[in-house]
Amino acid sequence: MATDRTQEAFRVAYPKELDDDDLAIVEVDGREVVLLKVDGEIRAVDRECPHEEGDLGEGIVFAKNIKCPVHGWIFDLSTGRCLNQRGSWTTVYDVEFEGDTILLYAKGRDHD
Repeated sequence: MATDRTQEAFRVAYPKELDDDDLAIVEVDGREVVLLKVDGEIRAVDRECPHEEGDLGEGIVFAKNIKCPVHGWIFDLSTGRCLNQRGSWTTVYDVEFEGDTILLYAKGRDHD
């Protein structure tokens, strides 16, 4: 389903091997993004944790959150908000489909 957007979409091929509770790494605009399939839904988050560059591609996914394996920062995959470090965020993406292509739109955020 397409929506009206003013920002440009990042286009990536749908990784066919992506199963539930699995992930794939794709390159988007010079950085790596983690695509996750959680409860049948594709989520996308920057691979690099904003705190000391932990690899969220190796993070623990639970309840639509991802926990950085380095220092345990937990990010909401819907908003990018860090749940255990006030005022911290990572970039997450709205995900849409266009045939075999995934469209990623970096989400804005409301600061707490």
